[in-house]
Amino acid sequence: MHRSSIYLLWFGLLLWVVWACEKESLLPRAELPGSSYFPTELGAETFYRLDSIVLRPEVGGIRYDSVLLEVREVLADTLRDLEGKLWYRGERYDRRLGSTDWRFRQSFLLRRERERAYRSEDNLEFVKLVFPARVNTRWDGNRAFDDNRFFSIGGERIQLFQAWNYRYLSLDEAGQVGEITYDSLLVVEGVDYDEGYNRRYYRETYAARVGLVAREMEVFDTQCRDCCFNQEQVDENGNPVVVVVARRQVDGRDTLINCVDLPWNEKAEGGLLLKQWRIE
Repeated sequence: MHRSSIYLLWFGLLLWVVWACEKESLLPRAELPGSSYFPTELGAETFYRLDSIVLRPEVGGIRYDSVLLEVREVLADTLRDLEGKLWYRGERYDRRLGSTDWRFRQSFLLRRERERAYRSEDNLEFVKLVFPARVNTRWDGNRAFDDNRFFSIGGERIQLFQAWNYRYLSLDEAGQVGEITYDSLLVVEGVDYDEGYNRRYYRETYAARVGLVAREMEVFDTQCRDCCFNQEQVDENGNPVVVVVARRQVDGRDTLINCVDLPWNEKAEGGLLLKQWRIE
């Protein structure tokens, strides 16, 4: 084979490799497992039922302020931020049960990248999902803001997002949420702990090709001021200690119970309960 023919052969092979690489780079990359749980489609509407209770301290005790609403969320528009990233702008409306008039409540933003899905609302950006989705995968979903900041809830200052640690509890399992059955559900835990004086619980459920179908939150704080009183006791070493206790009837007997052992409906002095689920 002539040297010129060899050069032509190598040159042709090089062109083929370059063409193949360029063609591959133009092809869209396959979505990672879990991406279908966070769809973004303009005009998509979702309707929810929302049951919320806010604890409001008053003279003489704690008032449980309950509200039951219907909620409508719609992806209305798109925009790009200063870095050129594409966001979907959503609008959230609500109305009391039995009412026909929707009230605009707030705008929110959604964005899905190859490895993360975001929701931004109330000037807080959350990493809602990470991909590929695998059971027990953990991530910092509140990394964009200080999770030790205080929020006003029912007139009380509460660290709503302290010590959250997101993880996947289950993936691709069939189940029912409210009255609707889904063939593939993804469950995310944001936080779940009870330290006696603080209770934090948050969970979200997503359905494939639908998005968020349920969320549930419990936030309670107490300083054991209303339910209990201080009593001096002796510890195991014979030293005097002050213990916060409540007097309760147990099996017909007057019994002192440590505040941390009381149920939250007896000792909570601030917080909220929230349940939201998709209805259509």
